Amino acid sequence: MCDVNFSTKQFFELRGKSLNFNFNMPDMKKLYAAIFLLMSSGVFAQDIHFSEWWATPVAMNPALTGKFNGLIRATFAYRNQWFLIPTLNQTSPYQTMQASVDASIASERLNNNKFGVGLMFFNDKAGDGSLTTNSAMASLAYHQAVDRYGKSHLSFGLQAGFVMKQVQYQNLIFESQLDGFGWNRNINSGEAFTGKPIIYPDVNVGVAFASRPTEKFAYNFGASVNHIAAPRQSFLGDESSRINRRFNVHGSLEINAGYDNQWTFVPTLLFMMQGQAQQYNFGLGINYQTTNEHLGVFGGAFGRANSKAAFDAAILNVGVDVYSARIGLAYDINISGLSGASKSQGALEASIVYIFKRQKDEWIQYPMYCPKF
Repeated sequence: MCDVNFSTKQFFELRGKSLNFNFNMPDMKKLYAAIFLLMSSGVFAQDIHFSEWWATPVAMNPALTGKFNGLIRATFAYRNQWFLIPTLNQTSPYQTMQASVDASIASERLNNNKFGVGLMFFNDKAGDGSLTTNSAMASLAYHQAVDRYGKSHLSFGLQAGFVMKQVQYQNLIFESQLDGFGWNRNINSGEAFTGKPIIYPDVNVGVAFASRPTEKFAYNFGASVNHIAAPRQSFLGDESSRINRRFNVHGSLEINAGYDNQWTFVPTLLFMMQGQAQQYNFGLGINYQTTNEHLGVFGGAFGRANSKAAFDAAILNVGVDVYSARIGLAYDINISGLSGASKSQGALEASIVYIFKRQKDEWIQYPMYCPKF
């Protein structure tokens, strides 16, 4: 489905009258913008998310907090979506930024078990009305080793914090401002919307399992629930307006091949469900480790489909591993019913993951390897 960062209820809380496109643009652009708003109104129930979801692990599942080989991990991701859709302010209507830092602690003292702690922040701007969402969350995870070498872990995570949302009311236009020649923003809209921000607490939980049973094969999977308390949110004081819980299931394989395992093939799958909205991300990533141990390259092809199994986007991903940083770029090619308005250009996304004091996987005597529970 289309990842619009605005909910249907919020859209119609603003009276369903805001058509945030410029009537000075050509008629065809007006038509495309109108179709874009009408078609996308049915999929406004989804939270923010990224095509490179593996580059934002703490945002995807709190159980992944501290689950990496190193001391401290820092991530940053930026998404610019539907930048060809006409808008009043001539900027991309949907922009999202996410940053996190997490750490792995007490591994040596806990006999291969460990805790993970982290912080996550995101900022999202949607539409000409600049529906702005800011969130700050703290995460805590525990990783229980289920084998003597600490190569398989069962993880549990909890995340809690606050979310603030605000609409720039002065950027909205309404049908009451139509004067016969076009939209006249000097006319009073007659709306009672105050523009005050709303702030609410939020809690997410998750569980994950990761294992490397052989030298050439590893796998992981997990599940998480966002907005577990279904917090209230309304710009108009509607106490019955709540955020739907979002359920996430994700998994991937790592298959090593070639001399010295320089090739790694990584099939991935992500399923998300929020209210009546569903989304499937799937595809294959390929990593290549060059003869320089500090340099690797990767790329992949992925797809995204909605609850009706209709393809929404094809996603291309490329990047480089250099020293302790992993830098990636992704591009969404829109192939949904909105491709006319977006000219098939869905989103451009950039991410970076940096691990301080990165470590290599320890060698395992695999004939002696025996999971224990």
